[in-house]
Amino acid sequence: MAALREAMHPTRIPLSECPAAATLALAAEIPLKEFARKHSLLPFHRTVSPKDYDVDHGDPTGLYLIEHFGMRVWRQSMAMFCPECVAGDMESSKFAYWRRSHQLPGIPWCTEHGCQLANSTIGKKAFDDVPFPDLPAHYGYSEQEFIDVSLNPVIQRYADIANAFLNSERPTPLIHATFRIAEQAKKLQIRVGARGQKPTLTEKVLEQVPRNWIKTLYPDIENRVPGQFFNPIDNITTGLVADQGYALALAVLFDSSTEALNYWYADNDGLPLERKVQRSFGRDYWNSNTMFKLYVEHKGNHTSIGQALSIDPSYVRTELTAAGLPALGLVDISATAQAILAYQAGMPLEAACDSSGASRSEVEKLIRGGISKFSTALKKMSQH
Repeated sequence: MAALREAMHPTRIPLSECPAAATLALAAEIPLKEFARKHSLLPFHRTVSPKDYDVDHGDPTGLYLIEHFGMRVWRQSMAMFCPECVAGDMESSKFAYWRRSHQLPGIPWCTEHGCQLANSTIGKKAFDDVPFPDLPAHYGYSEQEFIDVSLNPVIQRYADIANAFLNSERPTPLIHATFRIAEQAKKLQIRVGARGQKPTLTEKVLEQVPRNWIKTLYPDIENRVPGQFFNPIDNITTGLVADQGYALALAVLFDSSTEALNYWYADNDGLPLERKVQRSFGRDYWNSNTMFKLYVEHKGNHTSIGQALSIDPSYVRTELTAAGLPALGLVDISATAQAILAYQAGMPLEAACDSSGASRSEVEKLIRGGISKFSTALKKMSQH
């Protein structure tokens, strides 16, 4: 990426002013808005937004949104491709390309060929090059497991809905998303609050999909306490959840993807414009031992902490940074922790980053905020 930046931009321009998304669009000779909307995962990762929901996907005025959401990968260890697509590309164009639909979480098949997607053995590093026929790869499911997953009606609906999100033009406001999901859940006698006797959405999910599939989306689901809210899924009726959560909820709450999408994109007239109750926390809370423990428990992930507290993750990010605990939602925790701890122990920054494989820019950004309290948190994270 660095070489491409140098080739596409004059050397006098700082790298901060030529982000990856803009560089790729320029190299492909595609307008930035078209690149973001049709050639990145931005529309899916921005399915629901607590703010800036009136900004279209790919709008150049929201360049920070394009860079933040468009260049995001779902898992550091995943770079998915269809061997049949690669073979077809090589035959027709002499080179193959990565398809964004293959990178959607929880859809292990190619929508064109129906075969199981392969995963590069070197994870996201594979994106530095084009896919090729002999690219080393492995598969996530046995033949029978793949059949069970690909023929599951809930997962099929999930795939249809996720692909619809991928082709959307604008995000859904968070307040509308939580309202729609909660109203439909109530109709089906599904609990929408942390307390109660009715079954949770998570329990409905587990009744209808293979456990080995749901674990790819939510690895911690095995640790859930029966009867209690599993926040990554159940918090959808009160706060922001990860993007796949909305596609999954709709797939469970409706019997057809068409019905689900018609409901999701229905007219907004009559929907609430703001939450009835806005939970707030004072400055002492963010500097408290309670928050420090929560930060360690959620490995600094501001989105996860926001879900646990039912508040806007962007607000969490701001308050954590002010408290000396920067959000780590997009950082490789293990590599970053090793680099910062090594740097604090006296190793030169460049050597500390090289030894752990950490991003120097990410480490520098975190160090600038002060590392005393932060490094203590990292040490505790590394012990878990």
